[in-house]
Amino acid sequence: MKTSKMFPAIFLIVFLSCNLSAPKTTNKAENAKKEAFSADTALKSKPQPATVISDTVKRFVVDDYPITNVMLDDKTSGNPTRKIQSGSIYSDEKVWFTNDTLNQTIVFELYTDHYRGITYHFYNNDVTADLIDRIELYENGEPATIKQKLKNFNGFLSQATRIDSRYFATNKGFRLGDTKQKATKTYGNPHKKSMHNGVEKLEWDFVNIPLVHSFGHHIVMYFKKGRLIRLILYNDVP
Repeated sequence: MKTSKMFPAIFLIVFLSCNLSAPKTTNKAENAKKEAFSADTALKSKPQPATVISDTVKRFVVDDYPITNVMLDDKTSGNPTRKIQSGSIYSDEKVWFTNDTLNQTIVFELYTDHYRGITYHFYNNDVTADLIDRIELYENGEPATIKQKLKNFNGFLSQATRIDSRYFATNKGFRLGDTKQKATKTYGNPHKKSMHNGVEKLEWDFVNIPLVHSFGHHIVMYFKKGRLIRLILYNDVP
């Protein structure tokens, strides 16, 4: 009889013990989940360093001369357009440099902020009519005729600023007298070529590729007996 009475009491104690201990196990599991959630939320909300995407596009560096913008600046007061006159015609927005030892001249045709639109490089004793015709000169605000240019062109050469011979090599290393092979090695086969009176003209056009300091770059080289005698660099105006 004592055993049968004690059984319900023992069962009740065991039942209550299980129920009392169960919430503790649940609370530990929930706490663990809460801690994990908090840590994950904190990780996601923490600012992450920005991803830097490098510019892998290869850009074509256009050629130029090592003449600085300071050298291109107007050295005389009251002449912001760099105007010089020879006879009845004048040069405007251009800078003329020459070297007596090399007997060469470089002419820069400038736009806003020293932008070098066209650069001409030639021998002083081998200036042809077609080259002179390319260089814009004026009379009374109108383009000068080729006859006027031919008559007065040497007057601009005599007024050109004398500079050191080291400035007469481009940044890519081109000088008058270089071979045609050097040009094709640097630029590849020309896009255009022609021959006139024993002078070969090669032309390259770079317009649909990423360029540095240009919106379109064009190179014209003239060769006589395989040697460079004139060089013209064109940069498209934006």
